[in-house]
Amino acid sequence: MNATAHWLRPLPASEAAPASAKEIRGTHARTTVDLFAEWSAALGFPDWFGHNWDAFEECLRTVTAPDESGPVTLVLRNAALLLEDEDPRQLGILLDILDGSDFGLLLLDDSADDLSQLARRMTAAGFTPPPMPEA
Repeated sequence: MNATAHWLRPLPASEAAPASAKEIRGTHARTTVDLFAEWSAALGFPDWFGHNWDAFEECLRTVTAPDESGPVTLVLRNAALLLEDEDPRQLGILLDILDGSDFGLLLLDDSADDLSQLARRMTAAGFTPPPMPEA
């Protein structure tokens, strides 16, 4: 994976998410089944979305900003809960897909402690996480 992922960073408390950003709830993405449902609803995946990683990757390529001007910004609220109830390999698959796509920017919104926990899970999944805020 890309050691310097340009598409992933924490959302500092002092920074507001862009008004056009789409919101993903980590509380509704603790398993792959839930992740597929949450991301599909938030990003408006087509009806043919097959709720598997291949279809997810294909649908992600079609996501654009609300004004269709280009890539979209996603804000992942409660980010530390992302795929928390799954084997770390599932998080690795998601990160591989995101790293290989041009969807835009994923902003991680959570406490410093929880982002540190997510960074450890990312590392266990074989991904080099972005610098996380100090607790």
